Amino acid sequence: MKSVSYKKIYDACGLSDVAHIESLQEKSQCALEEYCRTQYPNQPTRFGKLLLRLPSLRTVSSQVIEQLFFVRLVGKTPIETLIRDMLLSGNSFNWPYMPSTM
Repeated sequence: MKSVSYKKIYDACGLSDVAHIESLQEKSQCALEEYCRTQYPNQPTRFGKLLLRLPSLRTVSSQVIEQLFFVRLVGKTPIETLIRDMLLSGNSFNWPYMPSTM
């Protein structure tokens, strides 16, 4: 949803390959539309309604998103720490997650 929601995603984080970013954004939007059509066939307006909600979703902070979706999985560990440790550990990542002491 987040990749679909950026009007000018290339302005974020100093990204410069505008064509590539717009292509990824379009693919994300098509994937969301396909998902809505296949998973909710009796709700033909669902995709349009989701698109209309995107501007208000942009105002939700990443901390709130983390709290809603990840706190039960990883506790109070910051998601950035979890991702970093997953990338650094390669195939040796253990679940349930116990943060490293870096």
